[in-house]
Amino acid sequence: MIRNTARALIIQDGLLLAIKKERPQVGVYYTLPGGAQEIGETIEQTLQRECLEELGIDIAEHKFICIREYISKNHEYSFIMKEVHAVEFIYECRIKAAGTFISLQADIGQIGTEWIPIEKIKQGISESDRLSKLYKFPITTNDFLKEYFRDQGLELYRNTNYES
Repeated sequence: MIRNTARALIIQDGLLLAIKKERPQVGVYYTLPGGAQEIGETIEQTLQRECLEELGIDIAEHKFICIREYISKNHEYSFIMKEVHAVEFIYECRIKAAGTFISLQADIGQIGTEWIPIEKIKQGISESDRLSKLYKFPITTNDFLKEYFRDQGLELYRNTNYES
């Protein structure tokens, strides 16, 4: 079965907000906030709900930026999620308030949230061995961040008009 998911790319003051997870087979790694669409829910409602559940925050504004496909059996964490085929809708988001986040319904393995410096992510992407030691992302997320920061850059993000 193919499922739709919504992911939030939240950047503020040169920092990316990420979900921090830990699994025995993988160790600590990071993902973008978001998750699966429920029946009767628009993808934008999914984005709002998932950010509320995982981060305890409301999205103030959002802008659709791309669709990615994820087939778990083709990736490094296939032993965790063997039969997942997802179409991911990724949105640039602004949040209503920054601060400490409290998860209302954490994902499996979620141990917190973290604001990661964009410069560290860019540095890690260009030096892939270093990224795995500092901030480990699944390969598909790492590839997305590499394309995003190379093709669009932070300046374009700051000058984008949003819809709420």
